[in-house]
Amino acid sequence: MVIEIPKRVEDLPTSNPRWVGHRVERKEDSALLTGRTQFIADVVVPGMLHCAILRSPLPHARIAKLDTTDAAALPGVVAVVTGEDALRWSQPAASAPEGWGTHCLASSVVRYVGEPVAAVAATSRYVAEDALERIVVDYDPLDAVADPFAAMEAGSPLVIEEKGTNVMMQRLFTWGAVDDAFAQAAHVFTEKFRWNRLGANPMETFGAVCEWDPMSLDLTVYGSIQAASFFALGRAATFGIPSNKVNVKSQPHGGSFGGKGGTRGTDITCLLSRKAGGRPVKWIEDRMEYLTSGGSQAWDRHYEASLAVDAKAQVTGLRVKLVDDLGATGEGYAAISAAKPLAAFTGPYTIPVAEYDLTLVATNKLPAFPYRGFGPPPHFFVLEQMMDIAARHLDIDPAEFRRRNFIASDQFPYTIPSGNEYDSGSYEEVLDKALALADYADLRAQQARAREEGRIVGIGVASAIEPGVFDWNAYRTVGVPGIGVPEGATVSIDILGMITVRVGFSLEGQGQYTLASQLVADYFGTHIDAVRVVQLDTQSSPPSFGPGGSRLGVAITGAVLGACERIRQKMCAVTAALMQTEPSNVQLRDGKFTVEGMPGVEMSVAEVAGTMLARSDLLPPGIDPRPEATHVWTAAGRTEPDEQGRAKSYLTAAQAVHVVMVEID
Repeated sequence: MVIEIPKRVEDLPTSNPRWVGHRVERKEDSALLTGRTQFIADVVVPGMLHCAILRSPLPHARIAKLDTTDAAALPGVVAVVTGEDALRWSQPAASAPEGWGTHCLASSVVRYVGEPVAAVAATSRYVAEDALERIVVDYDPLDAVADPFAAMEAGSPLVIEEKGTNVMMQRLFTWGAVDDAFAQAAHVFTEKFRWNRLGANPMETFGAVCEWDPMSLDLTVYGSIQAASFFALGRAATFGIPSNKVNVKSQPHGGSFGGKGGTRGTDITCLLSRKAGGRPVKWIEDRMEYLTSGGSQAWDRHYEASLAVDAKAQVTGLRVKLVDDLGATGEGYAAISAAKPLAAFTGPYTIPVAEYDLTLVATNKLPAFPYRGFGPPPHFFVLEQMMDIAARHLDIDPAEFRRRNFIASDQFPYTIPSGNEYDSGSYEEVLDKALALADYADLRAQQARAREEGRIVGIGVASAIEPGVFDWNAYRTVGVPGIGVPEGATVSIDILGMITVRVGFSLEGQGQYTLASQLVADYFGTHIDAVRVVQLDTQSSPPSFGPGGSRLGVAITGAVLGACERIRQKMCAVTAALMQTEPSNVQLRDGKFTVEGMPGVEMSVAEVAGTMLARSDLLPPGIDPRPEATHVWTAAGRTEPDEQGRAKSYLTAAQAVHVVMVEID
């Protein structure tokens, strides 16, 4: 069955869209505003215990002694786990690059402040925290390394001793004749930049409730989890159990944007449940845990960049050298944040050749995790700074210098040196709009007057590309395999014409359930209130990655409309049989199936659904009595990366222009 998904609003089977593109009341908001949304902290399971985790106060040390006897004896304590349990019942965490993960509990060496060394499950969090104070740990301090350049030197303390090095990955990407571009350039500009490690700080930290059935070895995880199916596969790998024995039930959570990586805490909670005979165990990360040892930190970067410019002020080459400090392990998959810039390496500019010298380094710091933007913001900070440096040296207005180097509208689709394809754009138009909104000429006049008065006033102009709808091939360079990120949806129509959309991701505040409802309501010509969106767990949902990589709005649109189209084709066959005509003569428009050349002969969507469910004797051969369909969408046209990492990876490439005036006191 060929499925052609509508690509524009005008392609929907409706004369006048009522919902898509119109202001509507969001489906998610009534429960959120009335406090009826169940976040992970609200989850209560019968027999539930509570987890507290003991963490290392040192950045690098050997564990000389670990005694949990007194903690286990405290009334209310049901289970205590240590690194020995982690070694017995689990595998080291998956990581990028591969092989840089460790167990969820340190067994012999701690590698960063905050690394878990033991955990307690008790009848309350209070008892569990009290029990932690009874655990005796003796540490033999080891030399720590916090500077990535020192970590790369011979004789440096090794973060993971058996690796024999602190360099996780070193690779040089060369796209085109870069040496020639710089040798022939009229001007070459070089500068170093430091992007300091930053930390996310959401209102809601991470949390999980884990229940391990000791007989069947089924594992159920509730959590504030962004990509539930991916998370479930990770737990199956960590614990060496079949993937269909792990069921993740992602709870509504306050946004994603990375910054909530709770794999260690979840795995520890799972171990506690197993040791407690299968009783469910709850762990809610407290604020101090989140800031010092959670998935909160990202982008600890050292850059050196060079720009080649010809005599006509055209940028002819770009070099970027990055040393990225990922912390003690690769478990947070922060390496993909260094790979993502390949999707938009040269920004909105016609820079023909480029080079990327990438080094990922381990240090005795908290492992870095993905964070919103997923890596390009520091990259574009560097590129835009270099554009400003060149413009100042050449005495060209920074907005004009960017304009001269923009990809022109008639050059799309445009393939950048690092291999990705930009589908469309009107960059000069966007720049003009931003400059007009800012009244750029007047800002420059204000700046000149201010400087005459001795005030420090600057004007910044920046333009960047935001890649959207990621594909795994974008991260092949750091060891993440695959092409195609599936997003599925099941759409079903009941006997009264009410419609249910089933998806595999939870609420996170961005309105995706509303979007799905708008699409389905316009497609089938019904009221948006006739559409309900239901979240399924990982054992029940169609293939789904969920939010991440600026993808879900596009991906769920493809999935939902694909399912609607499958239902339409099935219903056209049913209508054709009832009307004694060919399916090709039947069309859906404004919620009704009509027959070409037979005005007034029509059936509503609800009538066709009712016929399928209540009069199966009237259905044509080969049509099951089920007005329901599932469609799994992936981005078309993604390609295998070549030896230099070039691939069509991210599907969309949105441009942004910012203009700001800043005064320094």
